[in-house]
Amino acid sequence: MNNDSLASQAWEDFAQTLDRLGKELASEPFPVGPRETAEGYRYLARLTPFGLQWALEFSDPDFPSFYRYDDDVTKWGGPNVDNRYLRATISGTDAYRITGNGANTHGFLFSLHQGDMQLGEFGVYGEFWHDQLVTDEDGNFELILSPTNTTNAANWMALDPNARIVSIREYFNDWSIEKPGDYQIEKIGNEGQSKPPLTDSEIAQNIKTAQVWIESSLRFWNSYVTNARSSSEINTITPAGSALGGATDIAYGSGFCSIGDDEAFVIEGEAPDAWTWNFLLYNGGWFESLDIATRTCSRNGTQLTIDADGRFRIVVSHTDPGVANWLDTSGLHDTMVTYRFIRTTTSPVPSGRVVQLADLAEALHPDTKPFTTEQRRAEIIIRQHHISSRFRR
Repeated sequence: MNNDSLASQAWEDFAQTLDRLGKELASEPFPVGPRETAEGYRYLARLTPFGLQWALEFSDPDFPSFYRYDDDVTKWGGPNVDNRYLRATISGTDAYRITGNGANTHGFLFSLHQGDMQLGEFGVYGEFWHDQLVTDEDGNFELILSPTNTTNAANWMALDPNARIVSIREYFNDWSIEKPGDYQIEKIGNEGQSKPPLTDSEIAQNIKTAQVWIESSLRFWNSYVTNARSSSEINTITPAGSALGGATDIAYGSGFCSIGDDEAFVIEGEAPDAWTWNFLLYNGGWFESLDIATRTCSRNGTQLTIDADGRFRIVVSHTDPGVANWLDTSGLHDTMVTYRFIRTTTSPVPSGRVVQLADLAEALHPDTKPFTTEQRRAEIIIRQHHISSRFRR
């Protein structure tokens, strides 16, 4: 019997696309090498469930719910390792209610987006910080999203007709004590209603949407990092500035680090006057953060030791140099260094230079204290427990 299902044909096309991409991953322009190719397959495997679930399960603006993305497993687009990211699909012509409580986070930001950069959708139509919210004494709040504030809501964001995503960035500064919040979204007027089943044609279209998203993401972010690297001087750090599609209150800076086994890249600078700030490492092919739970591949302002002269010195290396401010490359000889100054009044420009590990002491402050193996293990235990709390509860 012939199967005339549109979803069946869409799935066949989807499977063929995955097969084609898998064959392409082992050659340029994608990163080439045993580890690089293997990580490329892992990257595709990470993109696939997000693309499918976002398109098939979370794309209905009439029945939205928040979906976590860019966590410690699913990574695309250079996620901030101090964030938990949530998003929901909306329509810019309807009205929505968000309720929740994020009192145990460092803070959080609501943003209204056109879509994703890899699809050429760069529009950002509004932002609303946690400390702009009117809350009760326990931190509970209600936020209305709508074209006009017809109800005179205390917390309101104006919807642009082109807005299709509302996102939440939760920030975590002190990983030893801060915890994720709880948030719900509903379309006003659809409370308590049942969602209709998807039709064959809707499922087929959603599969096609996922297919485009996955392939576009794979190619865009690899090209993004490749182009950024080709236009940068290796082992230098750029000044922080705004990023297309990024939040208006975040200054982004970056650089590319290429070091041998016996070398270190030392980043030195003045701490910004920022609400929160950090330095972190990404792999050189996909703009993915590294292992944020069991390796010290990132450091924010609470995790950095500031020297007696008021400056910080970060050591990027393959092996533990026995100092507090270590960024672990996890053995990658080429990494991307990124820093964020968030809600900052200053943007001091850090510097970077390559030194021999044997000469590292000369590049550090004279009062730099040794950091023991026991101290490193205790530091990683805090990371493991926090990441479990943030993403596994």
